[in-house]
Amino acid sequence: MHESYEIVQKIKRQLEKEKTEVISSEKLRKKVINELLSRGFEKEEKFYRVRHEIKNLDKPIFILIGGGTGVGKSTIALDIGHRLDINRVIGSDQVREIMRSILSPNLVPTLHQSSFKAKDKIRTPFRDNKLIYGFREQTSIVNEGLAAVMKRGEKEGLNMILNGVHIIPGFLERTMKKLPEHTFRYILDVPDKQQHIQHFYTREEGSKRKPNRYINELEDIREIHNHILEMAKEKNVKIVENTDYEESLRTILEDIIEKLEKKI
Repeated sequence: MHESYEIVQKIKRQLEKEKTEVISSEKLRKKVINELLSRGFEKEEKFYRVRHEIKNLDKPIFILIGGGTGVGKSTIALDIGHRLDINRVIGSDQVREIMRSILSPNLVPTLHQSSFKAKDKIRTPFRDNKLIYGFREQTSIVNEGLAAVMKRGEKEGLNMILNGVHIIPGFLERTMKKLPEHTFRYILDVPDKQQHIQHFYTREEGSKRKPNRYINELEDIREIHNHILEMAKEKNVKIVENTDYEESLRTILEDIIEKLEKKI
């Protein structure tokens, strides 16, 4: 923050010295870029430059963030949206809620349960693992809605961030055949069980979600999470260990910027 303030003040003094009253956004941007580079801030310059060019891409950006319940998906999705100026951040549970209002429990019972409780509504007998089967059945249905959201975004040129437990590598491809060109996929991981538990207490603040509801089901939640990790490895989707939040955020942002720079 201190460096940012110094850069702003230096450019302001330059403009005053030059008696410049009006400056185009393009010229101002070049001044900022030059100042960042002169101070050795190559990563910051790249982020500033590429972020500005996002709006000039010919096709929209889709950032998909998955992982088990309570690993920090929605928090990091909102922060990425803020940093990249993408204001459409959609949770897969939001899509599930909309679909629940349309499809009755009798028609799709697994849709009307939490991801780790979908097993309770399995109608098909003799499944080896009802937990994973129920979760995958719910995920298949929700991904129909997620695909519809992405198709609309692609058609209207809307940048989006989608996050949720239903963002499982391999599922969207079944509906969309091919993901949009500028799609970036990440799965968050919290390997330590105690840190995972702490996440539920942290997210309780400002929320009606009580941690005990999730902690009591932690074994099932982590089994589903491990299944998502297996799918990510199988599909070669980047797994980001979310043990240090700022580091996780930086890892994802740098990966997106690095890949986008090649397309701009």
